[in-house]
Amino acid sequence: MPIFGMRLIQCTAMTLAMSLASWASAEEWLLELHEDGVKHFTKQSAESPVKSFKTITVVKANLSSLVALLNDNSQFPEWMHKTLEVEKIRDISSQESLVYHVFDAPWPAKDQDNVLYSKWSQDPETLIVTKKIISEPQYINEFKNRQRQQFFNAQWQLKPIGGGEIEVTYTAEIHPGTDAREWMVQLLAYEMPFKTMKNLRQLSLSGYKKARFAYVQEPRVEGVAMAGSVPATK
Repeated sequence: MPIFGMRLIQCTAMTLAMSLASWASAEEWLLELHEDGVKHFTKQSAESPVKSFKTITVVKANLSSLVALLNDNSQFPEWMHKTLEVEKIRDISSQESLVYHVFDAPWPAKDQDNVLYSKWSQDPETLIVTKKIISEPQYINEFKNRQRQQFFNAQWQLKPIGGGEIEVTYTAEIHPGTDAREWMVQLLAYEMPFKTMKNLRQLSLSGYKKARFAYVQEPRVEGVAMAGSVPATK
């Protein structure tokens, strides 16, 4: 689908920090589900009628293969539950991109959409890799047959925990841009993230095993860099 009405995007580090600030609130996360190797937490959102969520699992993989998976927009509909369509608008840099994302909603509700800006980073000490996502809902014109979300702010965190395993955490706060009926709350705060993480656990990452990124350093095992490691530059 062609993209119309583009505007200049202005995404800053301050914007990212502010959009994710509510996750650091005093309210504790509540464990709602723990099955099939996936833990799913929620808590009330101060900005949305839909609860914020945090979903965690552990997979056998290296960092680069998971970064490659989370960069492969064309495959999102195959494993991201209720993702109907993803179209890349443009790459801003090697670590930043802008996509148009459509979320499937049950009839008679309109499918929901948004423009999502994402940026990768890595902590040089812990080697935790983070993909932060903030929505830019006014970046393109709205479509009559779709409901533009008020916001979709999320984060994927990839934490090496040893033994060739990565703890994957998916956190998000979503405002549907319309009244949040019970089915919508269940879909956005529970079903969508939980099934997405279950699908991720079942994926084969063999197609991404040769992926390399200048901004990703793999952990070392007994002083030897793992395959796919890019030495840190000073």
